[in-house]
Amino acid sequence: MAKFVYRVQDGSGKIVEGVLEAPSENHAQTFLAKNQYQILSVKKQGQGLLLASLAARLVAPFESVRPTDFNFFIRQLATLLKAGVPMLTCLQSLQEEMHDQVLKRAVGDIERNVEQGNSFSNSIARHPRIFNALFISTVKAGEAIGELDIVLARLADILEKDYQTRAKIASALRYPQIVIVVMAIAFLIATLFIIPRFKSLFDLFGSQLPLPTRMLVFVSEGFIRYWYLILIVIVALAAGVGFHYRTHAGRRFWDGLILRLWVLGIFLKNAIFSRFSRMLGIMLKSGVNVLEGLELVAQIVGNSIISDAILRIKQQVSQGETISAQMKREGIFPSLLIQMVFAGETSGRMDELLMQIAEHYDAEVDLMTKNIETMIEPIFVILLGFFIALMALGIFLPMWNLYGVIAEKAG
Repeated sequence: MAKFVYRVQDGSGKIVEGVLEAPSENHAQTFLAKNQYQILSVKKQGQGLLLASLAARLVAPFESVRPTDFNFFIRQLATLLKAGVPMLTCLQSLQEEMHDQVLKRAVGDIERNVEQGNSFSNSIARHPRIFNALFISTVKAGEAIGELDIVLARLADILEKDYQTRAKIASALRYPQIVIVVMAIAFLIATLFIIPRFKSLFDLFGSQLPLPTRMLVFVSEGFIRYWYLILIVIVALAAGVGFHYRTHAGRRFWDGLILRLWVLGIFLKNAIFSRFSRMLGIMLKSGVNVLEGLELVAQIVGNSIISDAILRIKQQVSQGETISAQMKREGIFPSLLIQMVFAGETSGRMDELLMQIAEHYDAEVDLMTKNIETMIEPIFVILLGFFIALMALGIFLPMWNLYGVIAEKAG
């Protein structure tokens, strides 16, 4: 009996790896197939293979593909397929021109699997870190209806839109992040280097520091004397929040909190509903059934509150409910989206109407991105005003009082 290292995909789309004893590779494949696994690879175990597998597992979490490179690959592949170029030739040509080494290796592996007779969808399923379950299912549906080039072009469009939306969110958050970081650095510099010098100077004259300065001195001495405790507390809090977020209840708490934030919550909801509408629309248009589409969209919306709501909708739809009726019961989906879904169910044009409503939410995100600095400016003006007043009083009051102290000593 020989040992074989296998890599398979179960019914839920999860990648499973392990070692199996069997008389031959064919016996191992037969055993895995009988257990309803989709076989990705089966290789005889050896020292070199084990080392390679271990190295791959260690490196894999740190490997990533730039969204622009990935989108370009999908767009070019769709264009070549539409021109009638065979899949194998497309993959060979695109791999030669790639600069991203992670994607280049993945495409090389996909090419070898396609050459061995595997479908494109099965081949990309070997790389779940690059091609997610939604992408794989949509490609599989495109293969089934013979429109892989059209489906890939649609996916390229949707990936580009999704990337643009995420870039807009990052751009909108950049201003408050910069302000907070600058305030924190200025506060640390003042409390660690400037305020202690004033304290030493006033101690020489035997005068008491003003109250704002004493407050800053207290903070400064706390940082200097107990910096290690403060560091431990910060690390512990960060680890605690991270651990809490990894639990389902914790993720729901923090995701719900984000959605309730003023301005930012509305902005993120629009981005999430845009992604939900566009992703579900593209899958329905590509031939994916509505139940599978809802389950896959729930995995990529990026918020557990809305994700859980989508899964409950899927459960009710499987029992005969309409999507729009269940969305209304959830109470988290906007009325405009519900009305469009209802119209889509009534007219049989759900995919088209979902894509239209996605464009509406994209426009909302664009508008909020342009205006978000103006919308949150009052909050940061108040924060900056308080911060500057505290710094000014803490630093300049001692200077003003210093003249009085010197005059008093001179007199």
